[in-house]
Amino acid sequence: MYAQPAFRMDDQAEMAALIEARHFATLVVAGENGPLAAHIPMILNRDAAGKVVTLEGHVARGNPVAAIAATGARALAVFNGADAYVTPSLYLSKREHGKVVPTWNYMAVHVTGSIEAFNDAGALLAQVSRITDMMEQPAAVPWKVSDAPDDYVTKLLNAITGLRLNVERIKGIAKLSQNRPEGDRAGVLNGFLHSPDHAARELAAEIQKKVS
Repeated sequence: MYAQPAFRMDDQAEMAALIEARHFATLVVAGENGPLAAHIPMILNRDAAGKVVTLEGHVARGNPVAAIAATGARALAVFNGADAYVTPSLYLSKREHGKVVPTWNYMAVHVTGSIEAFNDAGALLAQVSRITDMMEQPAAVPWKVSDAPDDYVTKLLNAITGLRLNVERIKGIAKLSQNRPEGDRAGVLNGFLHSPDHAARELAAEIQKKVS
């Protein structure tokens, strides 16, 4: 990941929080014939000190990504946060000198490391149950894996392969107009706060965090 110094996310807790808020990753593995990608939910695991050590997810057993993961290949998991177009019309400097162009504000976290595959039924059940419980929390009546018949769950577990990414590096970018003059940043914040685009309003909250 390339990020100008002004946009780099250096806080590990902040990057882990984005991962946990987004859940969904684009997982890219390096195969012999080039990169392959899978779009899957992933959960993170921490060590006793709170450091993120692994990411877990799963794919269909017939997915080529599963076979590549079994070789211990290199992998990249990309978690995309909110993104929004920035019109030059929001900049104070547009009215001052006009030397402005459009851009895009966004947040993302990249996690790299080696990946491994596993098919242990107990480990797969634990992973699927954990992902389900996490995603069902907001529901009035949360669904649990145990609500489904045991033989049905066993059949589905036999159809997937677990993936575990051993984290070596986490990098993040939060491009929130930090490189613009104060008047331009204020214009972007105001524009995003009142935008009909939910993602823009989400980024406005992030901009406010940076200036608070």
